[in-house]
Amino acid sequence: MAEYKTTVALEIGAQSVTMGVFTPAGKGYALSRYARKDILLDPVEEGMRMDYVSNAISELVTELKVKGSDVRNVVSGQQVFMRFIKLPALDMDDISEQVGYEAQQHIPFPIEDIVYSYQVLGEREAGEQEVLLVAIKKDVLDNLNAQVEGNNLRTRSVDCSITSLYNAYRISYPEDAEDSVIILDIGAKTTDIIFAEGDRFFTRSVTAAGSFITNTIAREFNMSFRDAEKLKLESGLVSLGNGFTDNLPEQDAALATTIRNAMSRLSSEVQRTINHYRAQYKGSAPTKAYICGGGAKLPYAVEFLQSALNIPVEYLNPLHAFSIGSKVDTEALDMDALCLGPVAGAAVTGAKVGAFSIDLVPTSVGKDRAELQMLPKIITGGIVAVLGACGFIFLTNSELKKAEQELQTATKQVKELETHSSAVAKAETNYNEKYAEFESLATLYTQRTAYTDIIRGIAEVGTSYKFWFSQFEPVSTQDPILDQTIESSGRHTRLFAPSAANGVPSLGQLNPAEQNINAIYIKGYCLASEENALRSAYENIAKLKFFDSEVANKDRHVQIINNDNSANASLDYLKTFHMILPLSEEYQLSIPEYRKNDE
Repeated sequence: MAEYKTTVALEIGAQSVTMGVFTPAGKGYALSRYARKDILLDPVEEGMRMDYVSNAISELVTELKVKGSDVRNVVSGQQVFMRFIKLPALDMDDISEQVGYEAQQHIPFPIEDIVYSYQVLGEREAGEQEVLLVAIKKDVLDNLNAQVEGNNLRTRSVDCSITSLYNAYRISYPEDAEDSVIILDIGAKTTDIIFAEGDRFFTRSVTAAGSFITNTIAREFNMSFRDAEKLKLESGLVSLGNGFTDNLPEQDAALATTIRNAMSRLSSEVQRTINHYRAQYKGSAPTKAYICGGGAKLPYAVEFLQSALNIPVEYLNPLHAFSIGSKVDTEALDMDALCLGPVAGAAVTGAKVGAFSIDLVPTSVGKDRAELQMLPKIITGGIVAVLGACGFIFLTNSELKKAEQELQTATKQVKELETHSSAVAKAETNYNEKYAEFESLATLYTQRTAYTDIIRGIAEVGTSYKFWFSQFEPVSTQDPILDQTIESSGRHTRLFAPSAANGVPSLGQLNPAEQNINAIYIKGYCLASEENALRSAYENIAKLKFFDSEVANKDRHVQIINNDNSANASLDYLKTFHMILPLSEEYQLSIPEYRKNDE
C-alpha cells in the first residue's frame, strides 16, 4: 500500500547537486519545490569535490527550507558497482546469505569495505533467480553521508541514480510496461544505459558522457576544461551532418562537428550494449529510446541519436505521473525535468510503489537503525519488567495477605497453646509435687522394714551368751559432739565425748529428729573376760550390707568401759559397751522425741 508522505530527495551527481520536495497530492505526489546547484570541477580539482558538495547542500537546505528534515539520498551511477548474478533455485529465506557470498566473488574489494544492497529480478532459465547487486565502497558512502548530515539533514535511505531513475520511469510510463525500451541518462562522467522490457532489467554505464564531450572540445580548441564546458553550454549543439553546419559560423560549425564526433562514440557504445543485451540476456531490440540527464540538453541530441540508433528517441519526463506545485517555475522545469529523474524516483521509493527498493546504508545510519530496532525490544523488555514487577507486587501482596492470614491463625493457635501450656505447666507442677510425695512414700515403704532387717542381721552374726544388747537406736551423727572424728564419705563424725568426772564416758547429744539417720547406736553389756569376743562380733556386724564397713572398722567405733553409775555398777564381772555403726545409706526416719533429752 502506497504511503505518500512529504519526501525530501537529494541527488549528489558528478557535477551537480539536486534537491526536490515532494508532498502528497490526491493518490500521488506533487513536486512542491526543487533546486539545482552545478559543481563545475576541472579533473585536477577533484580533491576539492566534497567541499563543493557540502556548500551546494547547505545552499539547497536554506533555499528550500528543509533544515532538520529526513532525506532520501541518491548517489551517481559512477560511484556504485552493479552486477547481475544468477542464483540456483532456493528458498527466499536463504537468498540473503547467498547474495552475500556472491558479493564477495563479484566485487573487487573486501566484503568488509563495501556496503551492498540487492533486488531480485525474477526467475530466468532453469529456475535460476536473477539478482541485481548494487555495491559502493563504505568510505565513499560514509563521506557523502557526512556532507548530508553535516548540513542539518538526517539520512532516511540511500539509492543509486540508475535504479531510482528506473522507478520514476515505471511510474511515469505505465503504457511502456511490456515494450522493450532503452533509457539513456547522459550525465557528467558516465552515461547510464538502462533496458526495460516487461519484468526484465539491464544496465550498463559508459564513459561517453558530458565530461567526455567537454574534454574533446578542450583538446580540439586547445582550451581549459572550464572554458570548454562554458563554450559547450553557451554555443554547443550536435551536428546532424549532410551540410547541417554550412550556415553556421566557422567556430560554431567546428564545435558542432566536434560534439557530433563525441556523440558518435556514445551512439556506438549504445549500439554495442544493445547487441550485448540481445545476445547475452536474450532481450528484444528496443523499440523506443528516452534520453535524460544534463547531456540530453544539447540541441539536436534527440535527432542525432534517433538517426544513429534508428529508433524513435524522445526526452524522458520523469515527472509525468507527478503533479506540479504552484510555486514551481514551469518554464525552467521544462528543461530541468531531464535531470530530476533520480529525485523523483526517490519519492517513488519512499511511497513503496517503486519496482526496486535499493538501500545502501551508511555506517552511522546502520547504528541508528540498530538502536531503533532494539528500542521495541527494550520497550517490550521494560513493559515485561514492569508487568513482572506488578505481577511480583501482586503476588507479593497476595502472599503477604496470605501470610498475614496465616500469622493471625498462628497467633490464635499460639494463644490457645499458651492457655494449654499454662494448664500443662500447672499439671506438671502438680505432678512433680505428687511424684515427690510418692517418692517419699516409696522410700518410706522401702524402709519400713529396714530396722527389722538390721536387727535380724545383727542377731544372726552377733548373738552370744558373752554379751547382750540393751539399747538399739538410729541416730544422726552429721553434727555430733562426740570425742573422736572419723572421715566418712566426706562427713566428720565425733563418736564419743570425753570421760566424765567419774570416769564413765557419756554419749554426746544427738542431732535433732528432723535430720536423716546415718548410723545405728547400740548399747549393751559383756562379760568382763569377753571383750575380744565383743570386738569380733562388732567386726562381723559391721560387715553387714546395711553398714559402711570401711568407716565402721576404724578404731574406737566400739568402746568397752567399766560399769557406769547405773544399777549394774556393783557388778564387776560385767562391762558396759557402746557401738556406733555408720549406715551405707541414709534413712528418712524421725528420731523419737524422748532421745532429744537423753544423755
